[in-house]
Amino acid sequence: MSKVNNKQIYSTAEFDAWAYGVNLLDEEKYLVDTYLDKERKTLEAGTGGGRILLEMEKMGFNSLYGYDYMPEYIEQAQQKNPNSKISFEVQDATQLEYTDSSFEQIIYLQQIVSSIETEVGRTKAIQEAYRILKRKGIALFSFLYLESRLQNLVYLPFLMYLRTTRKLRGSNRTLNYLPWLKLGGKPNWKALCDREPYMYWYSLHEATLALTSVGFTILALGSSYQLQQQQMLDSESLAHQPIAGMLYCVCQKT
Repeated sequence: MSKVNNKQIYSTAEFDAWAYGVNLLDEEKYLVDTYLDKERKTLEAGTGGGRILLEMEKMGFNSLYGYDYMPEYIEQAQQKNPNSKISFEVQDATQLEYTDSSFEQIIYLQQIVSSIETEVGRTKAIQEAYRILKRKGIALFSFLYLESRLQNLVYLPFLMYLRTTRKLRGSNRTLNYLPWLKLGGKPNWKALCDREPYMYWYSLHEATLALTSVGFTILALGSSYQLQQQQMLDSESLAHQPIAGMLYCVCQKT
């Protein structure tokens, strides 16, 4: 039986959610309002059906670009953009065709890096993000946040179950690799069998190291919990705060 990968998931069970989603999450709106300049050239990675960029256009952003590795998503985004004020195209995050220092602001939200299945691919995507950003440019990243799952009493039994069954099977796969628990808004019962595909859940240390090792300077961090309170922290402070949801990072290319 052939393995299922994340691209197949996004093209089937998760297609509608990513192609037809609308509005900004509260966390996204806070980040965009607080850290991005409406007059600067901005790129969104993993744009899907263009949800974030279309809302940013309504907010008055002028120079917007977006890419996704799935042509079906870009087709949907372009249909919602009849005046072509936003430039949408098909590209791969691990091998971008943009020239060096093409953008003043980049948006890597929607946990795009976590959906890349290999460590080499995730590293390459962050390297490419750094390459295409101008010096002093701002980058917004979000990651699936492992600590938020480990501290959640609802999910913890499942994580301990996975750890135990992997050990019994002789698997060295870490808890960073977690199967989808829901697909298309419905429970994914195959997760109980630890079936692929997996999303990569970053620890706070791993996420900050992945960004700083390519040259980014981290300006602020916060989980969904902090952003809902409209605050961001440094890594030391965040490690001692309540956390929940995704991990958000504001970076600069120095």
